[in-house]
Amino acid sequence: MPKKNLALLLVLSCFFLSNAQEKNNVKLNIAPGLLLKTNSENLGLLLNVEPSIEISTRSVIGLRFGLAVNPQKFENNGNSQFRFDTEKDNGILSFVPTYTYYLNEKYTRPYVGMGLGYYVFSSIDLVNPSENVPEGSVNNQAGFLIRGGIEWRKTKLGLEYNFVSKADVTIPNGQTVGTVDNSYLGISIGFTIGGGSNGI
Repeated sequence: MPKKNLALLLVLSCFFLSNAQEKNNVKLNIAPGLLLKTNSENLGLLLNVEPSIEISTRSVIGLRFGLAVNPQKFENNGNSQFRFDTEKDNGILSFVPTYTYYLNEKYTRPYVGMGLGYYVFSSIDLVNPSENVPEGSVNNQAGFLIRGGIEWRKTKLGLEYNFVSKADVTIPNGQTVGTVDNSYLGISIGFTIGGGSNGI
């Protein structure tokens, strides 16, 4: 799933890029980054693609398309029959309307922001010796985003926290085999396209 989601985000980037270059108040920010805490044996990564519109000199609204790879933290229910395969990648795809406020109007601009959106989870690989149940599932949920950082001309350095409630991991027969914490903290460096003189 993470590879398919990455391809989707790249397609969206190309679409919004063509529009962002035509209007000074429309921007496209592409921000790769790292997850700061994860229980996965693999590297935790994130990629955000966010078209936005400047509604005043300090206020911006946008729609963030986000992909986080290996953010999930699992807990087993004490059932030794099933365990989570942390060697394989898992992912979260998010669609979050955002509001960002800049603290000044200079070239170096600290900012804070927030958003409320929808988070879509990949299936979770399981390892169980006695039954042929290869994966579990988690219901998609609403989540909350808070973030802050500094923007300097075309470059944006940001820290973000995505809060999503813990959820049950279930298998096809309805049995709950554990829980997963889907919240994640990440740091990213973004590049702005469009938006007049401050964009690429």
